[in-house]
Amino acid sequence: MLPVFDSIALAGLTGPTYLTIGNFDGVHRGHRALLAAMRAEAHAQGAACGLLTFYPHPRSVLRPDQPIAGLTSLFERLSLLPQRDLDFVVLQPFTPEVAQTEAEDFLRRLHSHLGLAQLWVGPDFALGRHRRGTVPVLTELGTRLGIGVTVYPEFTWEEQPVRSSRIRRLLEIGNVEWVAPWLGRYYGLNGVVVHGAERGRTIGFPTANLSCGQGRVIPANGVYATWAMVEGVRRPAVTNIGVRPTVNGTHRTVETHVIDFDEALYGRSIGLEFVQRLRDEMKFPGLDALKAQIARDRDQAAALLSLDPQVPDAPRFVDVPHTADRAMRVIGRDQADLFANAALALATLQGAAEIAGPTVRQHIAVEAPDVEALLVAWLSQLLWHSEAQGVSFQSFFIEDVSAKALRAVAVGRQGRSELAHIKAVTYHDLYVRGPESGGAWSAQVVFDT
Repeated sequence: MLPVFDSIALAGLTGPTYLTIGNFDGVHRGHRALLAAMRAEAHAQGAACGLLTFYPHPRSVLRPDQPIAGLTSLFERLSLLPQRDLDFVVLQPFTPEVAQTEAEDFLRRLHSHLGLAQLWVGPDFALGRHRRGTVPVLTELGTRLGIGVTVYPEFTWEEQPVRSSRIRRLLEIGNVEWVAPWLGRYYGLNGVVVHGAERGRTIGFPTANLSCGQGRVIPANGVYATWAMVEGVRRPAVTNIGVRPTVNGTHRTVETHVIDFDEALYGRSIGLEFVQRLRDEMKFPGLDALKAQIARDRDQAAALLSLDPQVPDAPRFVDVPHTADRAMRVIGRDQADLFANAALALATLQGAAEIAGPTVRQHIAVEAPDVEALLVAWLSQLLWHSEAQGVSFQSFFIEDVSAKALRAVAVGRQGRSELAHIKAVTYHDLYVRGPESGGAWSAQVVFDT
């Protein structure tokens, strides 16, 4: 089991030690990439490898009037940390006295109690009182104290910078499908089922009213396809977050309908994984209209989850160096996956992840003489609808596809990003190949910017 020390002073390590410092909220792919790189270097040098995190979050001490919601609790962070990459963790209590510690004094403590030899940080890291211990300052101090400083570059995934702050922001506007690849898992919430108004049961859709812990990021109001973990069993569910305007609700709730499940859940702990946003929260003229929409939501969530969607374990597209414009190489498990991922590459270039307007669904059908032309026609249709409707598409569902025809649904938000300046999808250097070794498909598309 991973050793956890309750403070720097209690660690008593002689070193040499490689250490990184941070909140590591969410333990996302960027965090894990840094830890893996640090572990490899530390163990090659015969050094121990550790992480120091503050508790509580420094902002709750420095700015108690501006609390920050977290992606994970402290317990979740510790359980998510890859134990193969760490030899120890230090939980340093963050107090007003710690906040006043100068960077040099803090480094000396680390050297004395942890045997610090190398400090690994990100490019925007800062330490000590008033964050005066910037990377250049730490590097100069390290030279005098015999401590090396390694700056790990910003981590990107599918051409997007991965940061905890950005993941929080996207969850707060409801774009849950964008953050899953950055986390390397679906965003999750845990809570205990408590008694609510019990209206769901009276209209045929019993719901579990979830009491979540304080200080956690709750996705934006709306309806989501989710997985519900009920006593270790993963079940399909549809989850509503909001104030229930149709029944004149007054406070925000998280309510989950576990599909094809009718056991009593009161008092049980449930974990939710947010897979896809289905729609905005809406006010309906009456319970009959609400009941009909809930049935549609349930069917849509069940259909989506029956496909067993997976969080990608490798990038679905990568930027290709090109003499002009933007070229993307796209990978897919099959042709449908390839075409959906190509559309996602286009959406990424257009900055669609950041849009928070009303939900829009667009049915699209295209035909073409061959598979390469079909890919261009599909992406060009998305681009045309985006320009004509002022919408940013974010999710893509291929209903049927062949070498010459495609039917699909594109889901997005009303609104445009400042990055939405793709002029056209070109035939220059275009190719579609598949299936290749392992059954995968690949393509290259050049966008005129």
